Amino acid sequence: MAVLPALVTALVAADRMPAEVGTRFGFDGTVVSSMPHAALVTTIVVLGVVLPAVFGAIGGRSAAARVSSYDTARFFGLVSWATAGVLGTVLYAATAANVDVATAADAHLPADRLLIAVGVAVVAGTVGYLVTPSLPPAPDEAAGVPLVVGATERVSWSRRVESRMSLALGAVMVVAGLVTGWLAGWLAGALLLVVGLAVLLFGSSALVTVDRRGLVVALGAVGRPRLRVPVEDIASVTTGEVSPAQFGGWGYRLVPGGSGVVLRGGPALIVTRRSGRRFTVTVDDAQTAAGLLAGLPHEAA
Repeated sequence: MAVLPALVTALVAADRMPAEVGTRFGFDGTVVSSMPHAALVTTIVVLGVVLPAVFGAIGGRSAAARVSSYDTARFFGLVSWATAGVLGTVLYAATAANVDVATAADAHLPADRLLIAVGVAVVAGTVGYLVTPSLPPAPDEAAGVPLVVGATERVSWSRRVESRMSLALGAVMVVAGLVTGWLAGWLAGALLLVVGLAVLLFGSSALVTVDRRGLVVALGAVGRPRLRVPVEDIASVTTGEVSPAQFGGWGYRLVPGGSGVVLRGGPALIVTRRSGRRFTVTVDDAQTAAGLLAGLPHEAA
């Protein structure tokens, strides 16, 4: 619905628009780049299909374990409505700027249109937050039986988790960077190459370790960076089924009241810090890790 005004304008006023339309504008309102009219219509349609599908997948998930001290369902409702508001306004303004002009270079988009888009996003986001119903989370699964650790005993548990999605995405971006560099110059392909390699090296796997010091999650093949939750900062531990949709995607993610390393959907270890914030990591055999962590604070106290 958000792209409908831009789409209707592009179709109804097609005979009043140049064959090549301005699509990117500088702060002075002049055209920076352009594309064929048919490509503009295609882009609007694709955005109108893909974005609702993505946000629908996030908002339409089934009940899952609570990963935040806040209502993430309503948070993503706010984000999706605000995104629709700013995107729809910008697309319409850019499309309308090309009506009744001779060439793309004659199009002009005043900078105040961006301020209007921000205002629309604020209003739309507020409405989205208010109308999105809270999604009751599934009850947390009980933590494993606390493992009592003797004063002289050393304990360690670790599992590696991998993300097929991140591996595929990183590989595609590397290949795309190489192809783009070969066809359009290496400066153009450098960004895709760097991002793709970063995803492969840092976002495709994680080593989860629990020992007497607490929880450590080492990201990527090189084990850096490392995310730590000291045992003295752990208030409680549980497990549950978690979906990447709860975090808006895969990888290291931040949500209001929580954070997590979510490389796939499924069993997850959920640690509540003394501040109330929750840290989540998807990993196999989460019950054992939870049992060990549940025993460590009692033993350390």
